[in-house]
Amino acid sequence: MLLSFRRKFSHEIRARRWVAFLLLGLFMMCFGFVFAALATIVLAPASIETVRSFQPTALALSALSALLISSFWLYKGFRTAFRLLDSRDFGLSTRLREFVFQKSQTSVKLFSMVALGGGTGLSSLLKGLKELPVDLTAIVTVTDDGGSSGRLRKELQILPPGDIRNCLVALSRSESLLSRLFQYRFGEGGEIEGHSFGNLFIAAMTGVIGDFGSAVREASNILAIKGHVIPVTNDNVQLVAQFDDGSEITGETAICSARKRILKIDLSPASPLANQEALSAIDDANMVVMGPGSLYTSIIPNLLVPGVAEHINNSAAKVVYICNVMTQPGETDGFNAADHVNVILDKTPLKRIDIVVVNSRRASRTLMERYEAKGQFWVPPTVKRIEDLGIRVVAADMLLQSDLLRHNPNLLAVILISLINENRLEEPIVQEEEEEEEEEEASFFDD
Repeated sequence: MLLSFRRKFSHEIRARRWVAFLLLGLFMMCFGFVFAALATIVLAPASIETVRSFQPTALALSALSALLISSFWLYKGFRTAFRLLDSRDFGLSTRLREFVFQKSQTSVKLFSMVALGGGTGLSSLLKGLKELPVDLTAIVTVTDDGGSSGRLRKELQILPPGDIRNCLVALSRSESLLSRLFQYRFGEGGEIEGHSFGNLFIAAMTGVIGDFGSAVREASNILAIKGHVIPVTNDNVQLVAQFDDGSEITGETAICSARKRILKIDLSPASPLANQEALSAIDDANMVVMGPGSLYTSIIPNLLVPGVAEHINNSAAKVVYICNVMTQPGETDGFNAADHVNVILDKTPLKRIDIVVVNSRRASRTLMERYEAKGQFWVPPTVKRIEDLGIRVVAADMLLQSDLLRHNPNLLAVILISLINENRLEEPIVQEEEEEEEEEEASFFDD
């Protein structure tokens, strides 16, 4: 009971103690100045020499003592106030701490996460990840050549903005009017039919600034996103696929429409220059997440850009692959989860995957029949086969069922934060620092 009482009121007791000593320091400072002034007025006529010898010394000692005491206890008071705000959950502590201490170097660094992919899979994942207390970077493939993105790419010779736009909106801090405006797609009528406003905005910003990467950064600032969105390369690249019948097709849209089994996928040109911002983000990352998304047209293209897979191989980050819940016609017909993993390790320079996240449940019979009629089937988790590769597997029911089958972004966020917390050491370090401070304070009063 005594321990419970101490925990409950320790911050309040300490706060009052700091205030008391702060007031003492201020009192001593005032006393020094008042004493010096009185000495000048009262003692000057009687003993000029005494005043001259005593006044500077008294003033200096009083001021110095007061300054040291006030500064020390003011610092302690701020720290106690922040802890008090934390304990009572006022929601102000973090903002005040950042304002006063300006995120000093001793503060704990946020866990850094990089998500690689493209299409709707990456943007769906980001909606859940943006709620996590992490420094988030999305590295996006730029091989899309269909729809609005394809038209702008062809007519303006810019990188396709569609996947970038979806990621920006997904990371926007609120569902604001501006976010909805970026997703607005023009209806029938004129040259802008089928274009989304966000694609046109990014294209216009690229024309004004002259650089696609800078245009994406400016759009990020306008939408006030949490994290960063980076194209994997600033070069104009296309996909080239070789099929099991010996044919070869160039272009993402044509590859998806062919509905043939892919044997090999390449980039054209073969060696585009990797975005240095993307490589730096990978080097600094604590976790690299790939997927969910189209295996051959969203995940693998990022890994084919020279330097990307190599930096992941050499990084200290935990590498996580989130497997799709359904197959894709022409890309992954008949694939199970282990097949997805093997293709990534065999067809790209990436040589390590630490954890694979798989869906463990089928959708409802009605919804499954609707997908199977389109040639899409449930991806079996094949946990044992993946574990035989020396890779850890996290299996869970991750389906979000509506008219479409998708991963539940909030559940994915929960899974990833649990993986983050497994190796996260910041909290014990902070606790040890607080215990050391309390021991120092106790020894101060004992002395």
